[in-house]
Amino acid sequence: MENSNANGEYENERITTCLWMLPEDCIAKILAFTSPLDVCRFSLVSKPVRPAAELDSVWEKFLPSDYESIIAGSMSLIPDFHSKKDLYVYLCHHPLLIDAGRKSFSLEKWTGKKCYFLGARDLNIAWGDTPDYWKWTSLPESRFPEVAELILVWWLEIWGTIRAGILSPQTSYVAYLVYKLEDEFGFHYRPSEISVGVSGVEFDKRFAFLVPDGRPQRRNRYVESDDDYEEPVYSPPTDVDRYLPEDASTPLQSDIQRPKLRDDGWFEIELGEFFAENEDDCILMSMKEVKDSVSQKEGLIVEGIEIRPRMG
Repeated sequence: MENSNANGEYENERITTCLWMLPEDCIAKILAFTSPLDVCRFSLVSKPVRPAAELDSVWEKFLPSDYESIIAGSMSLIPDFHSKKDLYVYLCHHPLLIDAGRKSFSLEKWTGKKCYFLGARDLNIAWGDTPDYWKWTSLPESRFPEVAELILVWWLEIWGTIRAGILSPQTSYVAYLVYKLEDEFGFHYRPSEISVGVSGVEFDKRFAFLVPDGRPQRRNRYVESDDDYEEPVYSPPTDVDRYLPEDASTPLQSDIQRPKLRDDGWFEIELGEFFAENEDDCILMSMKEVKDSVSQKEGLIVEGIEIRPRMG
């Protein structure tokens, strides 16, 4: 193992030594065919490579071809940058509000791939415009002007669409529902159906609980006392079989997804994965719980659906 490491270090040193012997513009052209991560690594280990690694001609290659039009249509205040590298770094860490504040755009920092976040106003929410069921409000921790807060529904269905042509081509993406739960009820004992489809063909249908594992169920606010309340217990639904392949069994509770807590304080649940290949494809991402129509659901706050490149 030690010999292997030594050989690897020697090979890296040999490559960087060969690079700095070239003219700066040649080094820049070579670096532009690598990745942002590779360029940063080369600039750290080789001082002679560093000037070429800072050139606009290198970082222009890592920015999407339509970045200027995206920035021009943004609602966000964007500072002036002295270099394309500074702009790249900014877009990785400061999502831009676009489409009248209904979406946000950013870059994945290691690859430069496009990331989009469809805000709640850019989604289709069943009964979302009915004040008795949903209300639109603002939260300081959200990047969007408005989020959707669930008051009370029996039929829960949320879906969003995006055209593959605005994403980075030939890239595997994952869609995530981003949300919070505040004094929620009705999400503990039956999983929601989650799926992703491309141009009308639905695939990757799975099931997920929106409530984190171990979080207690609160009492229904319409029950007068605790003595009158009996907490439901989840059992695998019998009507789920028709959504599964013929050789699949009804999902066990251990097979159903649970949410992850994000660094920004919101939860996310993976809806599914797709490959951005044909720019005319329409990607449909959805979450619904429409089978248990006798139990009300409340306390869900929807920020949106985030679409990020699959890493690793």
